[in-house]
Amino acid sequence: MIEKTKPLPGRSCFGLNAANFFQAEMAGVIMPVLNVFLKNAGWRYDALGVATAAAGCGTLLFQGLAGWMTDRVSCRRRLFAAAALVTGACFMSIPIIPHHPIPTDSLLFVAGAAQSFFGPLLGALALGLAGHARLSRTIGTNQGWNHAGNIAAALLAMALVSTLGLNSVFQSVGVCSVLAAASMLVIREQDLDEKVATGLTPAEEHQVKWTELFRDRTVLFLFISVFAFHLANAPILPTVALYVKRLGGSDNLMTATVLTAQLVMVPVALAAGRLCDAWGRKRVMAVAFLALPVRILSYSFVSSPAAVVWLQGLDGIGAGIYGVAIVAMAADLTRGKGHFNTLMGLFATALAIGGVAGPLLSGALVQHFGFRITFYAFALLASIGAAVFLTLVPETRAEGDSDRVWSADPSADQVY
Repeated sequence: MIEKTKPLPGRSCFGLNAANFFQAEMAGVIMPVLNVFLKNAGWRYDALGVATAAAGCGTLLFQGLAGWMTDRVSCRRRLFAAAALVTGACFMSIPIIPHHPIPTDSLLFVAGAAQSFFGPLLGALALGLAGHARLSRTIGTNQGWNHAGNIAAALLAMALVSTLGLNSVFQSVGVCSVLAAASMLVIREQDLDEKVATGLTPAEEHQVKWTELFRDRTVLFLFISVFAFHLANAPILPTVALYVKRLGGSDNLMTATVLTAQLVMVPVALAAGRLCDAWGRKRVMAVAFLALPVRILSYSFVSSPAAVVWLQGLDGIGAGIYGVAIVAMAADLTRGKGHFNTLMGLFATALAIGGVAGPLLSGALVQHFGFRITFYAFALLASIGAAVFLTLVPETRAEGDSDRVWSADPSADQVY
């Protein structure tokens, strides 16, 4: 039912796109660079796994709280700005503190906790600006800007590493954190529908009990499949960066592992926003789940650092789709019920659990069994996640929604 129409607010949408861009520039290449930075300082592979897991642990412990808070506060723009500035300060501090596990891992934990707010806040701002009917394509555009930010971060890192060394990458993160925070000033408060941002529609006034969401079998199986997806995916980029170095690749080639994937993610994210409306959420997300085990297994068959970098382009398919489709599925599952951001926090918790356990497992496997066995093990985990998703998660888009796909013209009337 058409309940309200209005044009998309161009200035505020630009501010949201800018926030996605600079947030990605903060986080885009920092973990691969961090691993190489610490390896050059004499750290063991398993210690690198612990460091990566420390950031994931901060995200894990605060992700549920981040989603819950995002549903209940109206100062979402200020909260995002604060999280961005804390993240930047933590990463800027790493090169200037003693290279000891306790202070380094502590900073990574705090940075991970701050970053746990990014996903729910950006999703809520997108839903509050665009409404349900425009959400998929709006998120597709946001994610396109996000991945463009990662590309810019990779190119900037390559230039900085060549001229100023690895330490300069950490300083660039601090600059980008200020720009991400400043992007919130462009989003106008009057353009945000605070009720719609929680998953409600204009016709509903009250959210259902949050326990109703967790009794939904679709939510349960989607959570399990997302957990397996990220358990397999989270440690692969840092591991691939180390693999490139092990094969004799340069620092610039190591940084290019991020760039290759992001070049693919931009068009994939834009296409995913449209295809989620045209094909349905499950068909689009299935491509991401199937691409992951193929990518991970492929690394075990190559021994050239350049070939590894090219294969990393397959990451662009899975990550480009996931960032769009998971928001659309969460919005479907909470439409008219509320708790959209709480559910996004739940899915992000699954991601964070993978971000903690995956690096710990990969660090131990690489240290004791080598890279090839590590790739075999994580390809198997990714296959399990794909099987759960394909067999147990149904389509979440309501029947008839495809008939209400809105115009690609961003100035067209909004339909909630």
